[in-house]
Amino acid sequence: MGVFLTGTGLVAAGLALALWRDRERAPLWFALFTFGYGVRLTTDNPLARLLLDLPQGTLVGFDVVVSYLLPIPLYLFLEALIGPGWRHSIRRFWQLHLGFAAVALPVEGWLGKPFAFGVVYQSLIIAGIALSLALLFWPGKTFPRELSGLRVGYLVLGAFALNENLQGLHLVPWRLRVEWVGFLLFLAALGTVAARHTLGAQRRLHAIRQELETARTIQAANLPAEVPRLPGLDLAVRYVPAAEVAGDYYDFLPVDRQHLGLMIADVSGHGIPAALIASMVKVAVGAQQDNAASPARVLAGMSRIFHGKLKRHFITAACLFADLEAGRLVYASAGHPPPLLWRAATRRVEELRQDGQVLGRLARAEYQEGIVPLELGDRVLLFTDGTPEARDRNGVPFGDERLHAFLAAHADLAADPLATALLAEITRWTGRHSGFEDDLTFVVLSVEGVILKSEPS
Repeated sequence: MGVFLTGTGLVAAGLALALWRDRERAPLWFALFTFGYGVRLTTDNPLARLLLDLPQGTLVGFDVVVSYLLPIPLYLFLEALIGPGWRHSIRRFWQLHLGFAAVALPVEGWLGKPFAFGVVYQSLIIAGIALSLALLFWPGKTFPRELSGLRVGYLVLGAFALNENLQGLHLVPWRLRVEWVGFLLFLAALGTVAARHTLGAQRRLHAIRQELETARTIQAANLPAEVPRLPGLDLAVRYVPAAEVAGDYYDFLPVDRQHLGLMIADVSGHGIPAALIASMVKVAVGAQQDNAASPARVLAGMSRIFHGKLKRHFITAACLFADLEAGRLVYASAGHPPPLLWRAATRRVEELRQDGQVLGRLARAEYQEGIVPLELGDRVLLFTDGTPEARDRNGVPFGDERLHAFLAAHADLAADPLATALLAEITRWTGRHSGFEDDLTFVVLSVEGVILKSEPS
C-alpha cells in the first residue's frame, strides 16, 4: 500500500507540474501529501526497512520529519479547495504545524529523542481534525457539487486518524492500527474531488480565455481598420498588446487630403480594466473631430470627458495635426513621452516636447501647442512608453538614447519598413517574439511628397 500511494503521489506531481503555469496548486498539495504518506507507510514496514538496509536511527529520524511535516500539504490542499476557513483558521493551522516542526525537529535532534514532542504533535492533529470537520460540516455551509465527496472522504480519514492519535495518547483501550485503510478511502474520495476541481478550473479557465479572445477581437475592431492615405504623407502603425487586451490606443482624425490629426494614448495598468478605459478613449477622440486642427483643444476636450471617471487610473496622450498645405506640424501632449522628429535637412532627431497634465485629473485642463515645419524626407515617430521601457533579459531598458539613435540610423526608410525594423529591433533587444512586458504601440509618419513651406506661427 505504501508503494502504491508513493506512486500515486508521483503521478499527481506530474499533473501538478503540467498545471503549474495555470496557477492551479491543489494537485501539488495533493501530490506532496499522498507521496509523503506513502513513503512513511513504506518505511514503517519491517521488510522495507530490511531491503533499504539503513540504520535504525536514520529511518526513525526520517519518520519523524515526514510525520511532523505531513499535515502541512493536507491543510494547503484544503485551503486550495475550500478557502482559508473561518478567520483564516486553515492557514493558521498549517502555519502552526510549520512553526512546530521548525522548533521540534532541531530540539529532538539535539536531544537524540525522536518524537519527544509526540504528545504536542498528536494534540495538534486531533485539534486540526476537529477544525476541518467543523468547517466542512458547519450548518448552512455550502460547497460546489464537485467538492461533495470531500466531506465524506475527510470524515472517514478523520475517524481513522482520530483513532490512531487517541491510541498514541493512551486515551482509548484498544490497539487497532488501521489508519492506512481510512487514508485509502480518503484517497479515493480525494482523487475524485481533485480531478473534478481541476477539470472544473480548466473549464473556467478555457471560458475566460474565450471571453478574453472575444474582447481582443472587439478591441481590435475599435482600432482604425486602415491608415489614411494622403498624397505626400506615408503612415505605418505597429500595435502589440502585452496580453489578450491592451491599454494602448491610437486613432486618426482625417480632415481632408491635406490635413490629418493623429492621436496615441496609453492607459495606466494592463489587462481588462485598462482595455475598458481604452475603449472609452475611442469615444472621447471621436467627439473631438471638429477640433482636429488644434491638438490642445482635442486634449482639453478629452480631459473634460474623463474628469472624475478614472479613479486610480490615468491616461497619457500625444496629439498631432499634420498640415500638408502649410507644411507644418502642430503638437500637444498630456503627460506622454514626446514624439520624435527626424529632420532630413539637419539629419538630427528632435523631441517634440510639450508637457501637459495627464487626462482626467483636472476639470478644465489647458494644454499648450508647439509648431514645427515639415519638409520632404522628415520622419515623425509617436510611441507609448512600452517602446523605450522594453527590457532585455538583464532588465536593462531599451531607453530613449537607443530609440533616438535607431531613428537616426534608419530614417532613410519609408514608414512601413521603418516600423518593421523598429519592431524587429525591440524584439531582438528583449529576446521575446511575443508577450512583451508592456503594450507596445508606435506610429511612423514619413513625409514623401512636396510640401509648401511656411514659417511657424
